[in-house]
Amino acid sequence: MRRQLQALVCISFACLGLALGFALAFGKRAAAGQTQEMLPEESAAKGRQVVKQVIAALGGQNYLNVYDSQCDGREAEFGTAGTLMGFTLFRDSWIWPDKNRVEYFTKGEHTILGFLTGADGLMITHGGATITVYNGQEGWSLDKSGVSNQPDDLIQAFNEQVKTEMNHVLRNRINEPGMDIEYGGPDLIDLKEAEWVEFTDKDRRDMRLGIDKYTHIPLRWVVSTRDPETRVTTEAITAYTQYQLQDGVKTPLSIELSRNDRKVSQTFLTVCKYNSDLSPSLFTRADLEQHAAEVNKKGYKDSKTTK
Repeated sequence: MRRQLQALVCISFACLGLALGFALAFGKRAAAGQTQEMLPEESAAKGRQVVKQVIAALGGQNYLNVYDSQCDGREAEFGTAGTLMGFTLFRDSWIWPDKNRVEYFTKGEHTILGFLTGADGLMITHGGATITVYNGQEGWSLDKSGVSNQPDDLIQAFNEQVKTEMNHVLRNRINEPGMDIEYGGPDLIDLKEAEWVEFTDKDRRDMRLGIDKYTHIPLRWVVSTRDPETRVTTEAITAYTQYQLQDGVKTPLSIELSRNDRKVSQTFLTVCKYNSDLSPSLFTRADLEQHAAEVNKKGYKDSKTTK
């Protein structure tokens, strides 16, 4: 009797597995059929309709009218084996689209900053702030050795990232000449019913946006790039969760970055402020040099008082 019961249970699970398999296969075929049956103009219209829903869900005009932002949080970096390397507190300031200042705050000896700032081997031994600034085609960094120019390759990488940054694409680039938008069909993301919208700009940059079907908030942003020499494609996948309304804008407080399915970093935001009239002077070399002078002066005073 017991063996018969076990056999019935096994058969039931097998049938259930087959049913789920057929359902998933049918769902994929239906999704593929839905996108294939669309004419190009229908796909473009559907894609733009979904984008409008996304913008409305993120705050509508409040979202579109953001011209500067400042977010505080902490960032974790992960090694090649997926091991957690540590957390660093930061403040990320933008005047959109291409002025960015990130201040990393450390206590004691800290080596993770080299990975976060792109400067391998960087180590802060006495605590304090390390700052990176980008302003269009210029860039600088401030660390314990003073202010220095950012390497050309990092400036180029920053500007490339700006062109494929999700918020910049949704706010500013969707109506650019040569920007193609298509509906990518339904899917499941984090066990949620979702939809995809695909973007291709005039320079053939490929970007995809995964959206919650019912709330219309972004769940995934995928940027695909191909190495011109090796022809190998890399996918940078950004996952967004824990949305909160901040200054009228829906803001994801947890942001996870992966490359080719390898987790690279996890960002946890504590607060974001929008349109607070940040000074453009914050994004200059002169401001960094003034900051460095103040830090050195303060350090000199502190060293005198401790004697």
